Amino acid sequence: MLPGSFVERKRACGRPNCHCADGKNLHSQFQVSVLVEGKPKTFNIPAKLVSKVRQQVEMRHRFDAAAATICGINLRRFLKDKENR
Repeated sequence: MLPGSFVERKRACGRPNCHCADGKNLHSQFQVSVLVEGKPKTFNIPAKLVSKVRQQVEMRHRFDAAAATICGINLRRFLKDKENR
């Protein structure tokens, strides 16, 4: 799992003869944004790792959602047990 957000940005590379110079057919740039020591940091992801990193970030989001569900269930159980005493 990886924390943070996976982002795909479109950008021009700056080469005047490139297909992106018209501003329409831009290049994809992949990044992951995370908090490091309480400060936001953005890291570029090489194209060969995009699939793996995207999957790891999505796995963390699913984990967080599952943890929230479990906590909600536990809270409801606690409140129900408290009322029955």
